[in-house]
Amino acid sequence: MYDPNGRVDPGETADFTATLINIGGADLTNLATTIETSSPFITINDNSGYFGDLSVGMIKENTSDPYTVTASSSTPHGAEIEFALIATANGGFVDTIDFTLTVGQGVPSDTGYYYSYYSSGPHLNSPVFNWIAIDSTQTANPGVSLDLFDNQISVLSLPFTFKYYGVNYNQISVSSNGWIGMGSQSGVDWTNSSIPNPDGPPAMIAALWDDLDPGNIGAPSDIYYYYDAANHRFIIEYFQVEHWPTGNMETFEVILYDPTYYPSPTGDGDIIVQYLVQQHQLDNTLGIENYGENLGIEYFYNDVYHINAAEVTDEFAILYTTWPPDQNPGIEENTPASVPVQNSLVIAPSITKYGVSISYVVSNSASGVDVTIYDASGRLVKIYERLFDNQAKITWNCRDQVGNKVSNGVYFVTLESNFYKDAQKVIVVE
Repeated sequence: MYDPNGRVDPGETADFTATLINIGGADLTNLATTIETSSPFITINDNSGYFGDLSVGMIKENTSDPYTVTASSSTPHGAEIEFALIATANGGFVDTIDFTLTVGQGVPSDTGYYYSYYSSGPHLNSPVFNWIAIDSTQTANPGVSLDLFDNQISVLSLPFTFKYYGVNYNQISVSSNGWIGMGSQSGVDWTNSSIPNPDGPPAMIAALWDDLDPGNIGAPSDIYYYYDAANHRFIIEYFQVEHWPTGNMETFEVILYDPTYYPSPTGDGDIIVQYLVQQHQLDNTLGIENYGENLGIEYFYNDVYHINAAEVTDEFAILYTTWPPDQNPGIEENTPASVPVQNSLVIAPSITKYGVSISYVVSNSASGVDVTIYDASGRLVKIYERLFDNQAKITWNCRDQVGNKVSNGVYFVTLESNFYKDAQKVIVVE
């Protein structure tokens, strides 16, 4: 990318190049390429890149003939723009390569299921720090003390079903060591590790995972929980828990939002972790991980932040959500999911074996709505056309237009009407 910060930002024009390797069985002569995209945020000023001859095993970059694009100033930071590169050469050679260009500041993600956003960030989904005290030093929100001491765990029943990495949970396990595990767990695990990692608790929210001790006798320091029924959220506060070996006190909280009232593209729940004070030690883990411990976001691990993360400071918030950077539902208090949202496309789940639910709402369907599914190469797989309902739900069973089961890979569900266009990614796995 020919730009001082190595990326194209909203409102910016930048040159970039491609690096191609010939892994085929024949040399390529007079190799030329063009790029294209359907994104409304991108204007392609120069779509061609010339490579010349590319022998078998040779690697070449079009540095002398780069592509030039302009990102609209309205492009959301972190938006992942899908492009296609069409390569041609003498002898009738044609190939298409799909790639993604991130506009602006990216966000930590686990390859596109959950994303994490931070307070004061440039993204549409950047949370606002709003501390909710539930400890015994106040009375507005009467939290319940768990009376935990060093290396203890408490299993709590949730007041609502919380979906996390595609699995529904009605219980959580709160560890004295700064992490929360979905479901009923018994291991306390005070030794932090990287994410994802088979070491440590599964289905974990690592708010500040390390050797912590909330059991300071005669002090209000402890772990508290509180159900804020009016705002449909469950709060766990770690209040002045001692951090071994320095003895410094950490105060932070985890907030789980009821997915029924705060819908997401996958149906998974939103999570906000708030830090009243910055972490006092740097040998901690911050992030989330699925039950299989093979997918997760490592926001911070042992003094190293994710490349797209911001430093945790006093009064800092991190939002973990399945809303991608170019979509913003907003988290508004007391807004049930039953209130119609104009012009929306929601796919659930985004990673599937058997099928997905495609739900849409459009403000006007008089001219018909088309829902089309493409594979990663742009080939049409399935189409539902001329739909005249303003609001509908479609189930795609991972089969193509003639009924054949599709292969594993990435697919794109697009919706188009006269008044609204959108696209969502689906990953089909075994």
